[in-house]
Amino acid sequence: MNVAPLKLKPTVRQSLASAEAPADDLERRRELGQFLTPPDVAGFIWDLLEVIQGKRFPANTRLIDPACGEGVFLHVAHERGGLPAKSLFGADIDETLAPGWRQDPLLRDANVVVANGLLDDPASGIVAAAFNIVAGNPPFSGKGLRDLLRLLEESPEGARHEEQDLFGASCLKEEAAPPREPLSRQERAELDRLVRTLSQYSCWRLETEPEQADEADEDSKGAPTELFSAAALFDKRRPTASDYERASQLIAQWPQNRPLDTSQPEVRDTIRRLASTAIEVMFTERFVRLAKPGGLIAVIVPESIVASDRLALFRTWLLGRMDLLASVSLPQKVFTGVGANAKTSIVFARRLPQDRPSGWYSPGALDSLREEDSPIFLAAPRLDAPGFSIASYLSRVLADARRKRETFWPDPK
Repeated sequence: MNVAPLKLKPTVRQSLASAEAPADDLERRRELGQFLTPPDVAGFIWDLLEVIQGKRFPANTRLIDPACGEGVFLHVAHERGGLPAKSLFGADIDETLAPGWRQDPLLRDANVVVANGLLDDPASGIVAAAFNIVAGNPPFSGKGLRDLLRLLEESPEGARHEEQDLFGASCLKEEAAPPREPLSRQERAELDRLVRTLSQYSCWRLETEPEQADEADEDSKGAPTELFSAAALFDKRRPTASDYERASQLIAQWPQNRPLDTSQPEVRDTIRRLASTAIEVMFTERFVRLAKPGGLIAVIVPESIVASDRLALFRTWLLGRMDLLASVSLPQKVFTGVGANAKTSIVFARRLPQDRPSGWYSPGALDSLREEDSPIFLAAPRLDAPGFSIASYLSRVLADARRKRETFWPDPK
């Protein structure tokens, strides 16, 4: 496995994650929830994946980063892992990155497209359950999926929206929306497709109980602290998980040659629910969906994903589809240079060969599961340690993982 120092060759376009971004570009990236990954962190992720694997990955290993930014994970896989360009896939919604990709010798030959990473792109080979490795740093915070609400602008209910008052209570505000150009046919078609696809995800249908913000949420400043905010719903009762399940089926059966009817309450409520679901939650599910059975997943997520009580049901859903292998906490200052102050963790997991059955987490079902628990590698920084630096912390974590590999990721007998 690779034991070289955590260094990468310079690329044509130096990553803004390693330097302060210009103020105007920084604001645009914040709106997109785009906080680019420092090369040392990406190098560490690759090295730990090789430790987990126990050897170098073969050249035909298919890797994807569905929110690839400037392609740092693709470069790591090529420069440290030797994967050829044809095995590398990436997508990003930010079209301003495309000129840099075209100037980059590796990315020019790789399968990198300007596209929404939450959607399949069969023409470029980006489809669910097709990749041996899914690695990256998906967007968090920013505007998320709020553009979906534009589909409701022609509806009387579309002008209403929910806000939080100073005490955190939900209140409906009537407000004239700022004048905007009507959606073009292409824009409407793109948003329609996004609703159709995301409505088949699971995360937005999971119910959560309201509660006080926990400590993990307080640490994740600048990022959403819950799976979804309360939707602005106008029916007599609040929809339940079963209501959203029926709405999902309705949308799945809607004719492809007809736009969704946003005058239907089920469609409107679904759009609102999707629009208020945290973007990082959607992408975490997407990472799992992209992995082949047995494929490896490495994703940087806000601390709320791994620690918030509000996301407990989502974590249960994840553990029904993947084995958690390791969680490495990162100090907040990792992304401060690019405008983020969120505490994050790197989650490493392996896609299960087959999803666990529904209800597998109930007491009775847990008793009947075969014994398959294995230790999980955990690491957190000691910021008060003498001479602490991110590079030294990651190096120590990697050295510890190598020493203890047989304990955490033994080779199959």
